Amino acid sequence: MATRTGVVVAQLGGPESLAEVKPFIRSIFADPHLVPLPGGSLTRTAVSTLVATVRAPRVRSRYELIGGASPLVATTQLQAGALDVELTARGHDVVVAVAHRHSRPDTGAAVDAMLAADVDRVVMLPLFPQHSDSTTGSSEAELRRTLDDRDVDLPLTVIRSWCRHPSYLAAQTRLVDEMLAKVPDQRLNAALLVFSAHGLPQRIVDRGDPYPDEVMATVAGVVSRLQRPVDHVIAYQSRTGPIRWVGPDVDEVIATAASDSRTWLGVVPISFVSDHVETLYEIDIEMKEHAAVVGIGDFHRSRCLGTDPIVGPMLADIVQEQL
Repeated sequence: MATRTGVVVAQLGGPESLAEVKPFIRSIFADPHLVPLPGGSLTRTAVSTLVATVRAPRVRSRYELIGGASPLVATTQLQAGALDVELTARGHDVVVAVAHRHSRPDTGAAVDAMLAADVDRVVMLPLFPQHSDSTTGSSEAELRRTLDDRDVDLPLTVIRSWCRHPSYLAAQTRLVDEMLAKVPDQRLNAALLVFSAHGLPQRIVDRGDPYPDEVMATVAGVVSRLQRPVDHVIAYQSRTGPIRWVGPDVDEVIATAASDSRTWLGVVPISFVSDHVETLYEIDIEMKEHAAVVGIGDFHRSRCLGTDPIVGPMLADIVQEQL
């Protein structure tokens, strides 16, 4: 008898309207994996509510500048659909559902879809190529909790990392090559690639989180495949609060690039598989403005994988190894 597999595509989620910004922030800061705070659930609830209240007006203004919502939720659904089509075309009996950690459809909705389809096993595919307990770990914990709450005993396989997968590296490399193709040969010596990953509090890394090492592995894999070699550096974005974050910070890297007489800057959002406020605002608006201030007017950003036709086959290659 054929095995039917439920594939849970896990992603962070995002606000689909300005009204959802505050609840989205509150949910993030209440997540013990994403924002580890001392104290129990009551402390996290109080702190997350306070932070959301303080930060919401500023964050809403950023979403206003990118159209009033995050495109991530819709993009993730399309990515999951492309994965479903590709796996089915390869002869696999699958049911693919999206589980956003901090927006809807959530993990409960994904599990309910699995149960309604009478699956025999579950595979979780996090749309975070580089593993971190704050992202993949949080989504896995929520999936296991939800399965337990529903008294579901199904075999569960979690794809915890795909930062070195050949299909992923090939896809990322193609996007970087596409951006670099616009640089004349005589300007390559003055060009710099900035591989920008989402930041992580240093205390999480100090506990042994593999995220920075996995970012480095992805970057090494992409750089080794580029058609045209160019200088590069890894940086981190999206810092918030007074705590210490893993570095170097992308703003510092851009300032250093200007002082080193770099005249062409290409930012690669290496930890993001789809556009969100981190790319559409932080990179396309904030970083671009910062680069101009320090004297780099030739600023570019490579595309995210998004809904590129390569996404379905790429994700299917990753999941198929577990089927």
